[in-house]
Amino acid sequence: MADVFSLDQIERLDKPNTKRSYNRRLFTIVAPAYDFVTRALSLGRDPAWKKRLIEALPPHEAPVCVDLACGTGDLTLKLAERYPRGRIVGLDLNPSMLQIARRRCRFPNVRFEQADVCDLPWPDRSVDLLTGGYALRNAPDLALMLSEVRRVLRPGGVAAFLEFSRPAGRAAGRLEYWVLKSWGSFWGWFLHGDSHVYSYIAESLRRFPDRRRLRTLMNQHDLRRRDSRTFLLGVIELII
Repeated sequence: MADVFSLDQIERLDKPNTKRSYNRRLFTIVAPAYDFVTRALSLGRDPAWKKRLIEALPPHEAPVCVDLACGTGDLTLKLAERYPRGRIVGLDLNPSMLQIARRRCRFPNVRFEQADVCDLPWPDRSVDLLTGGYALRNAPDLALMLSEVRRVLRPGGVAAFLEFSRPAGRAAGRLEYWVLKSWGSFWGWFLHGDSHVYSYIAESLRRFPDRRRLRTLMNQHDLRRRDSRTFLLGVIELII
């Protein structure tokens, strides 16, 4: 029987295999508008947050850098600017996103690969720097992704993530969910005629660990934070 797909099938986010399939299809729809809507949803602040992430990375002469769930390549290209002698790889599951990223790229030390963040195609201890813009929440299996991050990082390597953040309190979590659901629904209708396109953000965040639990989960995978800071009244968190 054919797999009938609809964006309102939010229950697909509850299991790794169906979440992987849902995300692949969702971001195929989103890809042409992704750069615009990322800025719109962040009230124009997304480029500044990504700049802060890049500035927080340590100096390195020629690092191996991997940008996870790179999308259209924003962070990947910023890594190439920061580390002109580095070897930079942008990784994403969605070919439509990668097509846009490759078209944008003008750096000879950058390449883009299609791969799953839960099954990284690199040997153990082979990567100096790992980044991810909104990659953690979109991982089909967060624990498996963190295990892979730990596996491929070299000793002394750094992982840095920019992500939507869930507060620990129930009331604050409900308010954040309502705001993101409403704001995402508006842009979904405006750009695609379907509110579910960006209300996905609120639904995926609802299934994501809150700040305290995320810290615990990262510690369990020996990914101990050097620094963290929040933006937009705590809705966004930078984790290093």
